[in-house]
Amino acid sequence: MGKQVVILNITRMGDLFQMTPLLARLEEEWPGVSIDLIVDKEFAGVAALIPGIRQVLAYNFQQLLDESRAKVRDVVSLYRDVASWAKPLLHVGYDRVINLTFNRRSAFLAGFLGGPDVRGITTTSGGDFLVKNPWMQYFLDFQQHRHLNRFNIVDLFALGGSGPGTFHPLRLRIPGNLGGWAEKFLKDWGTPRFWIGVQIGASDPMKAWRPASYGRMMAALGAALPAGFVLIGTKKEEPAIQEAIQAYRQAGGKGPLCEAFGKTTVGELLALLNHCHLMVTNDTGPMHMAVGVETPVVNISVGHVDFRETGPFGPGHWVIQPDISCGPCGFDMVCPHHACKDYIDAQAVAELCRYVLHQGAFPNFPQRMRVYEGCVDEDQGGSFLIRAGAESTQVAWYAKFWRKFWFEEFTGRTSRIDMNALIPPDHLDMDLRWTQWVQQVHSLCRQADQVAAMCRQCPIPVSSLQEMKIKLNRQTAAFLTEARSSLVIGPLATAFFRDAHNLQMSTLEGMADEHAQSFRLLGKRVQDVRRRIQETMQQQKGGDCYASTTRS
Repeated sequence: MGKQVVILNITRMGDLFQMTPLLARLEEEWPGVSIDLIVDKEFAGVAALIPGIRQVLAYNFQQLLDESRAKVRDVVSLYRDVASWAKPLLHVGYDRVINLTFNRRSAFLAGFLGGPDVRGITTTSGGDFLVKNPWMQYFLDFQQHRHLNRFNIVDLFALGGSGPGTFHPLRLRIPGNLGGWAEKFLKDWGTPRFWIGVQIGASDPMKAWRPASYGRMMAALGAALPAGFVLIGTKKEEPAIQEAIQAYRQAGGKGPLCEAFGKTTVGELLALLNHCHLMVTNDTGPMHMAVGVETPVVNISVGHVDFRETGPFGPGHWVIQPDISCGPCGFDMVCPHHACKDYIDAQAVAELCRYVLHQGAFPNFPQRMRVYEGCVDEDQGGSFLIRAGAESTQVAWYAKFWRKFWFEEFTGRTSRIDMNALIPPDHLDMDLRWTQWVQQVHSLCRQADQVAAMCRQCPIPVSSLQEMKIKLNRQTAAFLTEARSSLVIGPLATAFFRDAHNLQMSTLEGMADEHAQSFRLLGKRVQDVRRRIQETMQQQKGGDCYASTTRS
């Protein structure tokens, strides 16, 4: 019998679309693999658009959450219902359980299903939460250093759920009878040479470009091309869409507007996007749908959205980002001005659309905008190349360094990413700090080992153990406070914090040993990062001239 895998993906529509390369990677890893997908009942229809699934298993997880919050029933009773529903799956004998949803409901279900290879958040035998697989741990942690992250969530799903391999794009399946429906639907609104899909709204207004700006962009593009615009979105987004339509008319827009918002099923929307020549959109689920049917995307990335995390995946797609010091802002922030949205010039967006449609030259962009083109990097991951605007040289260098480091650390393979780039401007200040960091971590490792040794004694020296633990905690906190803000070592501090609290053992001795192992792993990584940076500097500086300044 072939390998069998079950995937839990129960909260967001966009996450379902972004996992399709994982399915291809699993097939590459295990030819003939059978893949089942557990989703919320709300997304059962969406899951039917995903190729490569043996069966879709739907449960009303949202009702479970609602009843839990409303305290209609006690939590134990609710989870017993989930266990009763999932019990037949225990007999399938899955070779791998992949949990792509990071919440209590999915953790409980992943722990209940168990199996020889569980990836993502699950539960221990004692009921504590545990994140298995380093890529899944990274998925939870990279928000602490977003400006240094260069892994799209699509890649994190594929690497964590399977492993490294060849590049696979997003792919979605259009229901068989909807191609002709979409063609007729559009023809009823007009017959322009180009249909441009436009998503004006978003689930969160923070990540939506201003509706009036969309209207002016459409008018500028329609003035240069025989184009019509397919306005998509939900019915609740109609006020924003009507504002864009008004701005379009005021700016002289005359091309046909296909008002598809609130009128399509997910399958019908997918078919419409397949008939579009281009899509201009905020960061939304329909953006990933357009990518999945190979329609080029121009993504306006504003607010708290970081396109490197969730932007359009792969070649052929473009991102416009405001060059503003406070962006992308944090998910927990309430922005008083939304000024980033005013940095995006409607005329420039229209000119980029012309270029993507091969109807114009690459434009000159205002200084307050950065423009990126999607690509595939040397390690077969989705990436972006900056085509207009400027980035911080220092941040760009360290971001590339960390992408290479984590790929090698987690896969055991040599990354093909070339670090032949400018030396980061802070390298001369690092010598003294490296010596300090190495000494701090060495001291922490020694103390953690002493704590573990005390926990193995019989009887346990309680007073001495408490004293040593207080000292260790105090010094660890001091190290983390300084290290987390550093481009050079901050990601290691974040990963260590996760490792130190991601404990599977239930005995005092076992937990102390795991805790000490997390300190030793930190020490190994600190030495490794130092060595890698020194080697890179030597290559850039031409031999031993830098090495002579870095010996402690």
